[in-house]
Amino acid sequence: MPQHLETAPPVARLRDVQLRYGAAQALRGITLDIPTGRMVGLIGPDGVGKSSLLALMAGARALQQGSVQVLGGDMARKAHRDAICPRIAYMPQGLGKNLYPTLSVEENLQFFARLFGHGAAERRRRIDDLTRSTGLYPFLARPAGKLSGGMKQKLGLCCALIHDPDLLILDEPTTGVDPLARAQFWELIARIRTERAHMSVIVATAYMDEAQRFDWLVAMDDGAVLATGTPQELLQRAGVDTLEEAFITLLPEARKRGHSPVVIPPLPTNGEDDIAIEAQGLTMRFGDFVAVDQVSFRIRRGEIFGFLGSNGCGKSTTMKMLTGLLPASEGRAWLFGQAVDPHDMATRRRVGYMSQAFSLYGELTVEQNLVLHARLFHVPEEQVTARVDEMLQRFALQDARATLPANLPLGMRQRLSLAVAMVHRPELLILDEPTSGVDPVARDAFWRLLVELSRRDRVTIFISTHFMNEAERCDRMSMMHAGRVLDSDTPAAL
Repeated sequence: MPQHLETAPPVARLRDVQLRYGAAQALRGITLDIPTGRMVGLIGPDGVGKSSLLALMAGARALQQGSVQVLGGDMARKAHRDAICPRIAYMPQGLGKNLYPTLSVEENLQFFARLFGHGAAERRRRIDDLTRSTGLYPFLARPAGKLSGGMKQKLGLCCALIHDPDLLILDEPTTGVDPLARAQFWELIARIRTERAHMSVIVATAYMDEAQRFDWLVAMDDGAVLATGTPQELLQRAGVDTLEEAFITLLPEARKRGHSPVVIPPLPTNGEDDIAIEAQGLTMRFGDFVAVDQVSFRIRRGEIFGFLGSNGCGKSTTMKMLTGLLPASEGRAWLFGQAVDPHDMATRRRVGYMSQAFSLYGELTVEQNLVLHARLFHVPEEQVTARVDEMLQRFALQDARATLPANLPLGMRQRLSLAVAMVHRPELLILDEPTSGVDPVARDAFWRLLVELSRRDRVTIFISTHFMNEAERCDRMSMMHAGRVLDSDTPAAL
């Protein structure tokens, strides 16, 4: 690191920062100095206060208690905010949230460049330079709303960088983005940092493999700071090999009580011919666009089968064809030996489906959601109460039975979604990216439930994920790109 950065004052200095949303306390006495010119990561699950902290530093949220100094001045002073906010670039959480979806790539960039007073020639130079370096140049005329998730994030970053900021604040910029697009995103950031050594970058992320590449980390839980330091320092302090293990180790005892590593027993050697799902040449077209192209695979009963691929590669579309939610344009699929038929409710009732968006009714309690889904799937009325009680106990939701889903922590909402998908005792469970944004402890607990369903109850589990360590837990996995399956095998063989 250059000498002038080593001795530079912190880019942000926070003292006893507290923040409330109604009765809920989002930040609890945060005191922190964030070094200048570094790539700093805030790590932790959804709901621990990362976004609130970033919004305060960006000047996007009013300070309630404590002090926040950014770029050498007090963010509580309007004059300082007016002076330094043009030196800050802020990407809020969510794919393309700082973009105008009906404007093209070119129009979005022209708009942001004009905001910062660049003339026509300078706008052209900057737009061409940024879009060539991100691979967006061939798509200048495409509306932002029609870009893939990874491309939206690259465009959002280009819009943020159009004015050469001194502080770049990124709130979970790669959540829901596939591993390849994530790698390209961080390569771009690294290249920009070599050209702008003075620029400080503060990032919130739930991906521990991403955090490994940052210069300095702030581990957070429940609105408080657990630890700070380089990735290597946190690993040494925890005495473990991975940041995911380090985060779990650093948690308070009450938060990790009962946690144990996920152990997946091998599949029984018999039963290779007991096939739960089979697809042959499955194809889906939307007009001239081929979303899924000649996909074929076989999945045995009780197997945990992973689906890994980029955003927009056809994973969710394939899953919808298998459940009968979308009729295939070509090809065939079978569930338990029966051809998939959207009108065959008897076969569809053997399937549980958990979508990317929570399939829960926000105005109903935990118990009412379970009762409703049990009746929708024709669980005999005399069995509904016992079945709901069984799900509440099995998925550790007894104490939340009268709670609305919106008031549950993310990990508990995921368990409720799984309980809803399982309330009619399906033989096949299809899970579409079920653990995005969930902390490592809750994710491991979720996986222990999946292992129990697979090995004890012989439920076949078909799961899509962006987490590589989750994909490695599957018995077999399939890699998909641009609508086609690249390869399918055990993780070790791949």
